Amino acid sequence: MKGATNPQSFDQIVREIFSPIYPVIAEQIVYKTRITSGRCLDVGCGTGALGIAVAKITNMHVTFFDQSEEMLGFSERYAALNDLDNRSAFIQGDVHTIPIPDEDFHLIISRGSSPFWDDWHKAYSEIVRVLKPGGIAYIGGGFGNAQLRENIVKTMSENNPNWRNSFKDKIKPERDALPGILRSLPILHFNIIDDESGFWAVITK
Repeated sequence: MKGATNPQSFDQIVREIFSPIYPVIAEQIVYKTRITSGRCLDVGCGTGALGIAVAKITNMHVTFFDQSEEMLGFSERYAALNDLDNRSAFIQGDVHTIPIPDEDFHLIISRGSSPFWDDWHKAYSEIVRVLKPGGIAYIGGGFGNAQLRENIVKTMSENNPNWRNSFKDKIKPERDALPGILRSLPILHFNIIDDESGFWAVITK
């Protein structure tokens, strides 16, 4: 699984450019899942922006999970700055072999990580494994709404015209494969959201 190669630069971009999207996406997740308590896992959490946004509008305990020790360091620092120390945990690991017991989380979230997963079937299988029966996973990517997307694409393209090249060739293969992958897993049902909020798989176990 390959993601951001420069955690410091990634952190700066999240703080200075992407920060407005996370509260919007968190509100959408909570509205669609109706889950406001229990345990949440933020997979490929990066600097923890989405997990923190969810924690701030719910009573959930959030586990921040990433393969990068440096990214988890940012997550831990920002959780502390938001007074979420007592509702946070931090685990380093690979989404293909999540070091967590079966059926441990009520809600699993991930934004922008899945295009970089090396084996989508294995990764989604692990996510379903650690999801509680009746729990929901909300996995995908997007900017929250069309206006936020327009603003961010404009700013990022001005700073680096090639900024999307690192992952755009991965997006379509995952989207094409996803329905078949999800149909093969032991889940109750799934729904694909593809609108101005982004592209999201909403998976109910």
